[in-house]
Amino acid sequence: MMKEKRIVLLKEIKKNKYKYMFLITIILIGFIMGIIFSNILSYNDHQQISEVLKKYFLGIKNNQDINYLNNFINNFSVNYLYMLAIWIFGLSIIGIILNPFILYLKSFIIGLSAGVIISTYGFIGIIGVILYIFPHVLINLIIYLLLSFYGIKLSINLFKALFLKKNFNSSEFMHKYLVILGLSALILLITTLYETFLADFVMKLFTILLK
Repeated sequence: MMKEKRIVLLKEIKKNKYKYMFLITIILIGFIMGIIFSNILSYNDHQQISEVLKKYFLGIKNNQDINYLNNFINNFSVNYLYMLAIWIFGLSIIGIILNPFILYLKSFIIGLSAGVIISTYGFIGIIGVILYIFPHVLINLIIYLLLSFYGIKLSINLFKALFLKKNFNSSEFMHKYLVILGLSALILLITTLYETFLADFVMKLFTILLK
């Protein structure tokens, strides 16, 4: 049963590969623009962000007490806000524009963070970026990518139904859309737990390299 579902999923991805490639391109552009923007920040802005970053890593290095509950609430709120925004916008025509923009915005923020880490710590910062992104940030991006794809697909179908008078099986698609939302919520819960309770310990490996 699982094998059949996997085959169906792979066929669907292959069928819509150009749409996925478009969204992946949006993510890459956002990431690159974030890195570029981190390098054109004013000196004062860059110093302020760097100080916050250094304080964060110093806290990890010195085993500073962590408020796990507060961190979990913050991480949960941010991750699920992106998820729900993408899913809800997919229920209207405006999702055609807003969902790619949300993907761009998320990847831009990741790129900005990566750029600041590298510019602050130099070559060693690349290791910090890798530990920062893998695995939870990357998994979250994949989830937002899938949600955006189906959200945009639903938005396009709604546009065709309203303006081109084309019919589509809305009940079947909505069932699939709800299932994807449920799976996304479950996976994001797991990555949020990792980000809250394990990510700091992983990042501590990076602080060992810092002077």
